[in-house]
Amino acid sequence: MYLGKGKFPPVKNFISVIHSNENLFNLFMKEISSLFGEIDSVSDAFAFDFTDYYKPEMGKNLVRQFFSFKDLTEGDFIVEIKKKCLEFEEKFSENGKRRLNIDPGYIDLYKLVLVSEKYMGHKIYLRNGICADMVLLLGKNKITPFMWTFPDFKSGKYDEYFLSLRRTYKNQLKAKNLIP
Repeated sequence: MYLGKGKFPPVKNFISVIHSNENLFNLFMKEISSLFGEIDSVSDAFAFDFTDYYKPEMGKNLVRQFFSFKDLTEGDFIVEIKKKCLEFEEKFSENGKRRLNIDPGYIDLYKLVLVSEKYMGHKIYLRNGICADMVLLLGKNKITPFMWTFPDFKSGKYDEYFLSLRRTYKNQLKAKNLIP
């Protein structure tokens, strides 16, 4: 989809949350939606069992869950969302330990991008200490990971949710007459 030089389609923002407390997850969704708008999809809670990395800080029985915002935005708006998510991680921490690991991202028709404060060779610096990490290539019915893609994203367990999110996004673009 080419809109012309210097023109880019809006993106669909989502948030990934690793947690073990559904009530806290729901409270976070309520509070962040008051800042960034209506939530239009929430995924199942997927067992987060590919690594024990967060176990010392966040405990056991962790799940990863996603939700998306209804309104589309410019791609760089994800920096504001990430900054606010960092504040929420701190707000919901207990004794200096996070109870929510919050990673916002966005999709467009071609890719899934997460944002992070951690810079690595494959990440692209955006601004204000935030980097973009292209994690997956999205196609009509297929998702392709990269060699650096997180193992749980590589596994395919989230593919159905992201393909559904891409279909919703595509319909939103059609409604705005941005694609045929």
